[in-house]
Amino acid sequence: MKRALDVLAVGDGNLDVWMRVPRHPDRGRGGVRGTGVVGDASHIGPGGAAANVAVGMARLGARAAFVGAIGDDAPGVRFAEDMGTAGVDTSHLHVMKGKATSLACMFETPDDEYAFYVCPGSRTIPAHCLSDDFVRSARVLYVTGHVLTEDESTCAAILDAMATARGAGVTVALDPGKYWLNPALESRVHDAVRQTDIILPNQEEAGQLTGRHAPRDAAADLLEAGIRIVSVTLGSRGCLAATADRMVEQPAFRVRTGSTVGAGDAFASGLLYSFLMKESLEEMAAFANAAAAIKIGTPGASEGMPGAEEVRAFLQENV
Repeated sequence: MKRALDVLAVGDGNLDVWMRVPRHPDRGRGGVRGTGVVGDASHIGPGGAAANVAVGMARLGARAAFVGAIGDDAPGVRFAEDMGTAGVDTSHLHVMKGKATSLACMFETPDDEYAFYVCPGSRTIPAHCLSDDFVRSARVLYVTGHVLTEDESTCAAILDAMATARGAGVTVALDPGKYWLNPALESRVHDAVRQTDIILPNQEEAGQLTGRHAPRDAAADLLEAGIRIVSVTLGSRGCLAATADRMVEQPAFRVRTGSTVGAGDAFASGLLYSFLMKESLEEMAAFANAAAAIKIGTPGASEGMPGAEEVRAFLQENV
């Protein structure tokens, strides 16, 4: 079946403000308060894991769409314009009249220490934004766990979309995120896991989902639950990718760090793109690690997401 989209990403839509600073303020020990801390680099652009993955896939050359909720304020206008400029379909974006767009401010030191300040807007995604026809038009439906725990109506709409996708032969990918931050809806993420073909947790999230500390044990449990591909990111140690018949440990590439913000989303984009190219598990893990390594070299959340040829060239040079 010919589908109009390669990936439909569903999740938070934020306007991200990133700044590199030499240090964080030391206000508890008599630090200087006058002029604050002066940064030396900054970037403003769309953010949120699903939005970043949509941008990452578009940069790789995939046909990508994003569904999320923003306000009709200036940050929302900037978010939508930048997503469109990146080549992402926002035709089903939920724009809420009189509401504020989520704003995330990130301050990063040269040693990769972060301070986050978030002013969340409403993130409710109505069911009509995830119509059956739109969901069926994608090869992959990508969902973040955080938006599943936003509210009951959004969760129900997304779980219905996942069921529709599975029924239509659309591959369902889930990034659990810090889903446990809202315990009231945490169980719904486990419901989503049962509708998932590809899961993309980091080591902490894999452990939270399974109760297993070791990534290999966590991956084995997730495979036993019916997931086809498990990919666990391990930070500076790379990743573990697993299917029912094998596990692959792919070390991270050593690169100069510009910012680690968005590296996990670049990884997810790379793995899903490689999956759509029908590459092997080993190739998927290497491509994803390479995409993340390239992203790390560029400051900002979605800045530096590479194109497919850039990733291929990086792999050729770093074999």
